[in-house]
Amino acid sequence: MSEISEKTEKPRFVLMYDFLYEAGGLEKLMTIHARFIKKMGYDVKLIFGDVNPKMLVDKNFTNLEVEEYGNNNGKGFVKVFLNLLGKNKINKVVDKNDIIISYSFPANFTMRKLDNKKVFYMNHFPNFLYLPLGERFVWANNLGRKISFASGLVLGSVIKRIDRKLVKKNAVIFENSIFTKSRIDPIYGIDGVVCYPPVGESFKPKKTKKVLKKYDIKNKFVLLSGRLIPDKRVDWLLRAFSMIKNKDVDLIICGQASEKDLQKIKELAKKLGIEDRFKFLGLIPFEDLINLYGLAEVYAFPAPKEDFGLVPAEAISCGTPCVVWGDNSGPTEQIIDSVNGYHAKPYLIEDFALKIDKMLDENLKKKNQKKIVESAKKFSEKTQFEIFSREILKVVNS
Repeated sequence: MSEISEKTEKPRFVLMYDFLYEAGGLEKLMTIHARFIKKMGYDVKLIFGDVNPKMLVDKNFTNLEVEEYGNNNGKGFVKVFLNLLGKNKINKVVDKNDIIISYSFPANFTMRKLDNKKVFYMNHFPNFLYLPLGERFVWANNLGRKISFASGLVLGSVIKRIDRKLVKKNAVIFENSIFTKSRIDPIYGIDGVVCYPPVGESFKPKKTKKVLKKYDIKNKFVLLSGRLIPDKRVDWLLRAFSMIKNKDVDLIICGQASEKDLQKIKELAKKLGIEDRFKFLGLIPFEDLINLYGLAEVYAFPAPKEDFGLVPAEAISCGTPCVVWGDNSGPTEQIIDSVNGYHAKPYLIEDFALKIDKMLDENLKKKNQKKIVESAKKFSEKTQFEIFSREILKVVNS
């Protein structure tokens, strides 16, 4: 790792995103990058356009400096929109020598007038601009997305020109997968750096079976975890699970779901006749989740066209094989057929069920556990820190 000239004032890093409402995958990624930056010897703070005060006591953020750059006007989507229009205090929370890392199109747009050195971590392109029109209709499934969709239809050509110009102003552009790189680079005419969201060191094979008693899990089980929004296609997994021939296996799902979405999940499980083999645990403690990763026979990830999809990488880090769609998206980069799981034919639910059965019949987890864990090393914090720090130092020294 090269050194900075002693004559150069040591910069501070500012990690920037639109809002802090939950400790989701992107927010956790920011905390990992903040830890990386501290490890490199720099000060760092996280800034958001809108902050839920409850998140400031979340264990992911308690040891980090967090500040809001939005003004005290509006809330939620309204506040985020006002931030885009310049109704914010970004100039007061960012100093001229700070290096800014943004994590979204709105954040990158909001800091457009700042002359700071900039880095962009791209999880995906702006869906409201670049998804095929039919996919955009499906994507626009809430109010914020519907408004973005409409703006893309009316002002798409103008916004695209601005977006491409602003992206190229970044000194480094990180991309979260080869799949994301294949979609982003041609649009912007860039050569981004693939830097996977790192899997934390806590994710390793564990067999603390107390967690089974805690949640009354008596049989072998297939696991799904995460944020259970419609995009994740939990309904596909329920249908696939109803088709598997191994009827002595349960389906365990844990994570965050709205009352409306959870009710739909439960109603479908009942309709499919699997309610007695299905258990929803809701949000569970981090340590319990790791133990469930380690104890599951199969991890099933039914979300289509994920840009990366961190949870399969977490599962294989814990020694559990996964079934994902073989749709050339992010999860396909994580899974090696017959080694750490299987790719199902997109989007053939019968084949997804077949692949679950195949792993159970082959006892793939027990047979290949060392290989499964080994396959996850490229997603480790150690590997990704090397990539991240190398590129960041280029920006510091430029």
